Amino acid sequence: MKKRNVQKGEITIESGTAINQKERIATKNLKNGALMVLKNIPSLRTITIGIGVKVGSINEKEGEYGISHLIEHTVFKGTKSFSSSEIKRKIEKFGGIINAFTSEEYTLFESKVPDFAARESFDVLFELVNSPLFPEKEIESEKKVVLEEIAMYEDDPAALSEENLLKSIWGDTEYGRPIAGKAESVRKITKDQIEAFFNNHYVAGNMIAVLIGNLSAIDLDYVEEKMASIKSSKLQNLKLDPHPLDPVIKIVEKSDLNQANGSIGIPSAPRGDKMSYALSVISTILGSGMSSILFDKLREKLGLVYSISSSNQSHSFCGEFTINFSTSLQNTGKALNEIKKVLNELPEEISKQLEYGKKKVKGRLLMSTESTLATMYMIVDDYFTIGKIREIDEISENIDAVKEEDVMKAFERYMKRKWTLSFVGPRGLSKFFNKCEFVVNHNGN
Repeated sequence: MKKRNVQKGEITIESGTAINQKERIATKNLKNGALMVLKNIPSLRTITIGIGVKVGSINEKEGEYGISHLIEHTVFKGTKSFSSSEIKRKIEKFGGIINAFTSEEYTLFESKVPDFAARESFDVLFELVNSPLFPEKEIESEKKVVLEEIAMYEDDPAALSEENLLKSIWGDTEYGRPIAGKAESVRKITKDQIEAFFNNHYVAGNMIAVLIGNLSAIDLDYVEEKMASIKSSKLQNLKLDPHPLDPVIKIVEKSDLNQANGSIGIPSAPRGDKMSYALSVISTILGSGMSSILFDKLREKLGLVYSISSSNQSHSFCGEFTINFSTSLQNTGKALNEIKKVLNELPEEISKQLEYGKKKVKGRLLMSTESTLATMYMIVDDYFTIGKIREIDEISENIDAVKEEDVMKAFERYMKRKWTLSFVGPRGLSKFFNKCEFVVNHNGN
């Protein structure tokens, strides 16, 4: 088999070839459209396996909201070869872990096991994405579990504040709707809908299999053969052009709360935009860790908040830059004003802390590579959001390339505007937002 052209830092796998390039990413496109990604780390005695499917809440139409997440739950209720209890026991009997999650853009099934259990682990994950049974009784049972999960998030003030923020930014659209759906939509999903949605999206061209660890312990030809057996299908490339709503203030008051949880945010750059690197550096300087500007000023110096952090989340077609914090009812207005001051003074602070921020981003990136699960998440996320897999060196080089003019441009383009606010807190919270307008205008009031 001929080797194909690959990106910097990657190698190509040939069938039957031993993987001996230590700790490099190896990729192979299979004929049915599936992708295999391997990272050999011979010093480990474990193997982390993930099978990702390019389907999430943004793929859902009216009448299907929450179906991607419900499928992620329901496949664990039994497959062609394994009962519900066997699925877990086959992994956990070796001390391994098995899990799954659904995002806006993809669903990921994962396990981490001792290397001698790698084949059994792969077999379980493979059946979850290839041959689930979807028993009707179990679908109804799992709906109840999902409804409890939805209720749990609605009872969590921090989670509800963040969810309301995204809905306030994007409205009732692909990126504004909750991933788990709403209770009323989940209740109405049928077995026929689940099977049709699964058959349309759980196809080879939407799948990636990632194996990281001591790969000499598993027959890679066997993995390739199984992945190559997944049905291929003509894919419909989703193209979205999200348009944010005008900024608003969303307040939810609950009588059983003592603290106010705030989420403020703006739309930002998609993952493929190089501006996302500058935004990551800004977010790190602004609100990542105890040495960040927001933590140091609002918690350490002023004592106005218990927790505060910032994040820049990038997707395929858009992104959000957010600040989340918790504070007492009486300090809500003061905390918000101080955050606004910090943001208005941010360009001067960034110019002072740019190199510090870049080193911090790269350092955390390098530390994350010591976790095989974190590395697997990064690989899957890259593949499904930007269509390629970046080596750590490539990401580091892009962080190094961020210049002061880049962060200033990012500030002007994304942050210097009116922000959307979302709060969940005790009764009386609304009074702090009378005639409130959160505008960042650099050295403004």
